Amino acid sequence: MDRIASALSIEQRAPLRRSARSAVLLAAAGSGKTRTLVHMLASDMAAGVPATGIVAFTFTERAANELSARVHALVRQCVPKTALTGLYVGTIHAWCLQYLASQGDFYGYVPVDEVHLDSLVSRLYDGLTLEETYGLRFPKAIATFLKDMEVYYNEHLSLDQVPDRIRTSLAAFLGVLEQNRLLTFGGMIRHAAEHLEQEGPVAGLKALYVDEYQDVNPAQVGLIKAMLPADGKLVVVGDDLQCIYQWRGSDVGHILGFRDEFDDAAVFRLHTNYRSRPSIVKLGNKIAESVQRRDIGKVMVPYREPDSFPIVHWLDVDSDAQQASTVSDIVGRLHDTGVPWDRMAVLMRSVASWGQPFVDALTCRGIPVHCPILGRGGQFIDDFVVPLFGWLRTEHAEPRTAAEQAEAEEAADRLWQKAQRWVTAENAEFTFWESINDWVEAIETKQSSAYNVRGWFYEFLDRCGTHVSPEDRSLMVGLGIASQVIRSVEEIHRRRLFAQRRRTPRSIMAEVYYALIRNKQRFGESAPIDTPVEGVLVTTIHQAKGLEWPVVIIPMLVSGRFPVRRRNHETSFSDEIAGRYGTSLDDERRLFYVAATRARERLFLIGPASAGLSRRSRFLAELGSQRAIAACSTEYVPAGVWTLESEDLAANEVPPTRIGLSDLLIYVECPYQFGLRRVVAIQPSVGDELGFGKGLHELVQRRLECGTVWSAREWTEQVDQHVRLPYMSEAAERRSRQAIARRVRKLDELGVLSAEAETEVPVEVLLAGGLVHGVVDSAYVNRDGSVVVRDWKSSIHTSLVPRYQRQLQFYALALRQQGRRVVAADMVDVAACVERGELVVRQVDISERAIASLVQALENSLKSIASGKFPVKPSPGACSCCDISKLCPYGECEPVL
Repeated sequence: MDRIASALSIEQRAPLRRSARSAVLLAAAGSGKTRTLVHMLASDMAAGVPATGIVAFTFTERAANELSARVHALVRQCVPKTALTGLYVGTIHAWCLQYLASQGDFYGYVPVDEVHLDSLVSRLYDGLTLEETYGLRFPKAIATFLKDMEVYYNEHLSLDQVPDRIRTSLAAFLGVLEQNRLLTFGGMIRHAAEHLEQEGPVAGLKALYVDEYQDVNPAQVGLIKAMLPADGKLVVVGDDLQCIYQWRGSDVGHILGFRDEFDDAAVFRLHTNYRSRPSIVKLGNKIAESVQRRDIGKVMVPYREPDSFPIVHWLDVDSDAQQASTVSDIVGRLHDTGVPWDRMAVLMRSVASWGQPFVDALTCRGIPVHCPILGRGGQFIDDFVVPLFGWLRTEHAEPRTAAEQAEAEEAADRLWQKAQRWVTAENAEFTFWESINDWVEAIETKQSSAYNVRGWFYEFLDRCGTHVSPEDRSLMVGLGIASQVIRSVEEIHRRRLFAQRRRTPRSIMAEVYYALIRNKQRFGESAPIDTPVEGVLVTTIHQAKGLEWPVVIIPMLVSGRFPVRRRNHETSFSDEIAGRYGTSLDDERRLFYVAATRARERLFLIGPASAGLSRRSRFLAELGSQRAIAACSTEYVPAGVWTLESEDLAANEVPPTRIGLSDLLIYVECPYQFGLRRVVAIQPSVGDELGFGKGLHELVQRRLECGTVWSAREWTEQVDQHVRLPYMSEAAERRSRQAIARRVRKLDELGVLSAEAETEVPVEVLLAGGLVHGVVDSAYVNRDGSVVVRDWKSSIHTSLVPRYQRQLQFYALALRQQGRRVVAADMVDVAACVERGELVVRQVDISERAIASLVQALENSLKSIASGKFPVKPSPGACSCCDISKLCPYGECEPVL
C-alpha cells in the first residue's frame, strides 16, 4: 500500500487514506486524475479487495483500455501475487450489456448504435405515424423523435411522463425493439437498472469507480445506486469545468452535489496542473471564474516554473480569410524552429461549419493536415460515395424522347465528373459504368445478393481501381465513416423485423443515400482521435477532450461562432425536464476552458481586428488583463515568441494499451488490415450465412453448461429460443437452425459435450507494451485437475489455421499464469465431425518454446501498434483470408489513389 501511494503527490495521496466509504475527486485539468485513479484501484487490491469485487467505469473505450493496462502494470510491479482476473474496467454501456447477457430474460439481445437507430426509425417512419405526430414529412421527424427518445431514456422516465403527443409513437417503437430483441444504449442502462432494483445490488461488489462523473445523466446515476450494496464504496472522479456533453443529458449537478446524494462521502480536490505553462493555467482560471455552476473551491495551481517569455498569444486579424492565413503562418514558423507538424492542433467549435478555409490555407502552403472530414476522406464521401448511391436509388427508365435522352446524359455526365478523380482502372469511364450497370441489374431484379450492400460496394471499388494506400490516412478514415453508415443501414434493412416486411434493394440504396447525408457531419465531428498522424490536426474541441499538444491554436473567436448563440433543447418535453439539453453560455464557457487547457507550451487565440469589435467573441472581452499580444497582423509578432525549447518537445510517454487478442492477431498477419478494420473501423461485408457460427457456438456453450442430457423436445426448445438468424430469409433460417442442431447433436453423441468444462472464460495477459485480453471457448477439466483448452470451429479454413493456433497458445499461456495446469489445446472441426461421424480435432503445440515464440511476436506487434504505422504485409495465407482485400492496393489491381 505504502509503495503504491509513495509515487503520488500529497493531494493525490489523500483519497487513498480516507476514512469515508465514498468519495468524489474534483480534478482540475492536467492534475493527474488518471494516475490517481490507477493507484486507487491498485491500492484496493493490495489491501485485499478481490479483483472480482471491483468495477471501474470510464467514458470511452480508449480511456478504459489505458486505465486497465496501467492498473495491471502497477499491480504486477508492486503486488505481483495479486490475482487480477475478474476486474472490470470499461464503459457503463458495455458493463450493462455484459450484465444483461448473464440474465436469462435478455439472452440473445443485440445492441444497436445511433446510426442503427436512425435507420430503424427511417424504416418504421409510416408505421410509427411520425408525420402525424410531428407534422413533418419523411425524413424530417427522425432527428426530433430520436432526441425525444434519448430524453426518455436519460431521465429514466415512465411512459406516463412522456408528452401525450408523442407517447403513442414512442410506445410503438419501444415495442418493436422488445419484439426483435434490440438493445439501444439507453435501453441497456434502463433494463440493467430495473433488473437490479428488482433483484438487488451486484453480488460481491466491493468498490465501484466512475471516471468523468461530470458527464453522467440521471439514468446512469440511478444504475450506480442500484448496483451498489450497502457496504460497497463508491469513488467518482471528474472536473465540473469539463462537463461538455449536455445534449446527452449530462448534469454537472451530480458531481457538485455528490455528498447530498451519497452518505458517508468525502470531497477531495486535485488543484495542481502538471501539464501547462503557468500563463495557460492562469488563463484557464480566468475562464473558470465566469462559469456560473462550478466548484468554487477548486482553482488550478501551476506546477511548472514561471514563464520567462510570452506563452498566451492573442492575435487580432481583419477577416475570416486572414484568420486562416494567420494559422498557417503560425504553424509554418513554429515548424521552421523544429516543432513537428503533429505536435500542433487547431481546435474549433465546429470543423464542418468553419474549418474548410483553414484546411485549404494549410494545404496551399504544403503543410500536411489531418482533418479527414474536410480532407480527402470527406471529399471521397461527397464526390464519390453519396453521388454513387444517389444514382443507385433512382430508377433509370429508357428515355422516350430526345429531351429525356439529353436529361439522362446530363445526369450521367454529372456523376462521372464527380467520380472520375477516384477511378484509376484502365478504360476508367467504361469500367465505371459497366460496374454500376451490373450493380443496378442486381438491384432491379431484386437478387438476394443485392442486400449485401458492402459486398457490392467493395467489389465496385476494386473494379474501379479505387484502392486505399496505407499512407493515405484521411481517405482511410473517410472510407471508414462511409462503411459504418452503410453497415448500420444494411443490417437494419436486411434484418427481418416482427410484423415488418423487408425493404426492396432499391429502397435500401435510398436509405444509404440519406443516412450518409444525415450522419457524415456527426461522424466527422465525434469520431475519437486515436492514432498518431503526420500532420497538423484540425479538429473539434469535443474530439480534443482528454488530449493535449505543445501548441494549440483556437481561431474563430467570433460572436455567434464561439460561443454559439443559445439553443433550446429542441425536444417535445418541457423545459423543466429537458432544459439542460440545449446550449447555454455556461456550456460554451466550459468548452472554451477545455480548449485552452489542452495546450502545454503555447496557446494562440485568434479573433476579429479592432475594426470589428462587435464581432469579437465575448470570451475575449472577458479575458481582460490576460491579453498577451494584440496585433492587427502576424508580421507584428516578434520572432522570439515562435521558439519552443527542445525539452518542451520531448516525446510523450506512450501509455500501455489494452487490446483484444483477435485484433492483435490480425496485426500479426497484416498491420494494414488491422489499421483498416480496427483503427478507422472499416466494416467488412457479410454473406447470407451471417450469424451461423455465433449460433453454433451459443448452442455448444449452453449444452456444455447444462449438467443433464437434453430430450428431443429440449433440443427443439433450445434451438428455437437461442438460435436466431434474423438476416436470413425465414426459409434459410429454418435450414440453418436444423444444420446447427444437427452438428451440435452429433458432438453430443460423440460424448464431447458431457465432460466437465468451463465455458466463455475471460483471460488477460500483461505483455511488454500492453494488456491482451480474450475469451476461452471452453476449458475441459480432467479428473486430476489438469486442463485441456478447446476451441470450436464451425469449419476450419486452412488459411486461418495459424491464427487459430496462436489463439489457443495464448489461452494456454493465460490459464497457466492463473496457476492452471494446461496439458493440451486443440480445435474441433465441427463440420468434419458431422461428415465423418467421429471427433475431428487439430492439436496445437503449447510447448514453452512455441509460446515463447508467440509472446515475442505479440510484443513486437504491440510496439508497432504504438507507433501508429500500419504497413501492408502481403502473404498468401493472410491475403487469402482477408475480408477487406478488395480495398488493398496490393490485390489484383495495382493502381493506388
